[in-house]
Amino acid sequence: MVSRIIFSLAIGVSTLCAQTIPDRPEKLTYPELSFQVPRVKDYKTSLKNKIPVYISDDSSNAPVVRLSIQWKGGGYMEPTGKEGLAGYFGSLLTSTGSTKRPIEKQEEILESLAASVSSNCGSTSGAISMQCLEKDFKQVFEIMMDCFTNPAFLQERLDLSKRRSLQAMNQRNNSVTSVAGYQMAHLLFGEDHFSVKNSTQASINSITREDLLAFHSRIMHPSNFTITLTGKFDRKPIMESLNATLGSMRPQREAQVSPKIPAPEFTRKPGIYVVDSPNAPQAMVQWAFPGMRRSDADWHAAVVMNHILGGSFTSRLMAKIRSDEGLTYGIRTALGTGVNWTGDLTGSSQTSNNTVAYLLRLALAEMEKLKREPLTNVALQTVKDGLIESFPSQWSKSGRVGTFASEAMNGWPEDWWVNYREKIKAVTSADVQRMANRLLNMNNVIILAVGQADQMEAGDHDRPVLLKDVLPLSMQRLPLRDPMTGRPMR
Repeated sequence: MVSRIIFSLAIGVSTLCAQTIPDRPEKLTYPELSFQVPRVKDYKTSLKNKIPVYISDDSSNAPVVRLSIQWKGGGYMEPTGKEGLAGYFGSLLTSTGSTKRPIEKQEEILESLAASVSSNCGSTSGAISMQCLEKDFKQVFEIMMDCFTNPAFLQERLDLSKRRSLQAMNQRNNSVTSVAGYQMAHLLFGEDHFSVKNSTQASINSITREDLLAFHSRIMHPSNFTITLTGKFDRKPIMESLNATLGSMRPQREAQVSPKIPAPEFTRKPGIYVVDSPNAPQAMVQWAFPGMRRSDADWHAAVVMNHILGGSFTSRLMAKIRSDEGLTYGIRTALGTGVNWTGDLTGSSQTSNNTVAYLLRLALAEMEKLKREPLTNVALQTVKDGLIESFPSQWSKSGRVGTFASEAMNGWPEDWWVNYREKIKAVTSADVQRMANRLLNMNNVIILAVGQADQMEAGDHDRPVLLKDVLPLSMQRLPLRDPMTGRPMR
């Protein structure tokens, strides 16, 4: 073995010595990357009742099968006063066994097979998933389908989950991250949109086993489902199993096609908002500009602009505020895709309470610079090359079907990604500057600072910037909300 290693090292060294080593890193050359974006049609099929199935089978993989049934529907369908129901439905669907098999027996079988069955449900969608060795597929699939179609929703496990939720709920105001999360949601979407209606003590206490069963009955419509299947397997018997179960499903009386996800109707008020968290050792700063949807013709230019500003570790905000000034461990921006309504261009960072205003002034100055000064060709090319060359890493054989399924559920066009690199490549410096001016409109921004309010507003004596002077916008203090009721505490 040692001789083989020495021989391999000798071959590697001789190969390196045979090459001409450039005197500068930027002079290194690499072979052109050859990658074709997978086409949906090569991975998509359907069951007898038209449920779409996205399959990626790879004989070179370990003999493991991963199957997921995703559904449209979630928290936005909760009855008023039952906030939190979808989350319980998702967590308890597979963790309480079925009406045919006790949870203890289910856990014993899965543990003996080194297999797993899990589920979740969020604000707009959910999934039930399994993973097992190929030889155990039939047995594990039967367990998963039993949970999916005949969930037990054991009362004692529901009660335990509710107690845990109430304990966690009581901690909502204990971190600036948590406070900023719910406060920014209200600033963006108001009081009535489903996206801001967090669970309360009353809503948790009101949820019953009957509510879970009713939610389950409503979800169980074949038109809500999408299936992904990856791993190493024989396709024919697995498709036969899927068709014999899900493919033979017909909607029962209570089942409904999940309704369209409602967009917010709230009118935002730009400004600087401050929330006093008296014991916070650090502050959380967030901001949001009205953004766009991925269907916008300028989307790819906006992606490049965001990457330059704060969308990567090498962004301008990171370079200036983290590396040069040492004000934070990290600062990032994100361009929302606008799945169900127009997205936002958001940003966030944590810093000392007394450097909030200074950090914001630096961040806003970088935004203005991006609007005012065109990029050099070298700088722009570097960013575009990074986006283009990292793109293939998103398309592993196991990951691509998840992307296809998500795209379909969200209503995006099939094969939208096929020309992504070409459109990124076509972005010019003028495009980036135009998108910066379009999106980074300081009259439309909402800035939220959560921390010790007096320190945040007064700023740092060594770098005298008052928070109210960061932008000519109104500044307002917001009260914390009662963690158990969600109502403002006055």
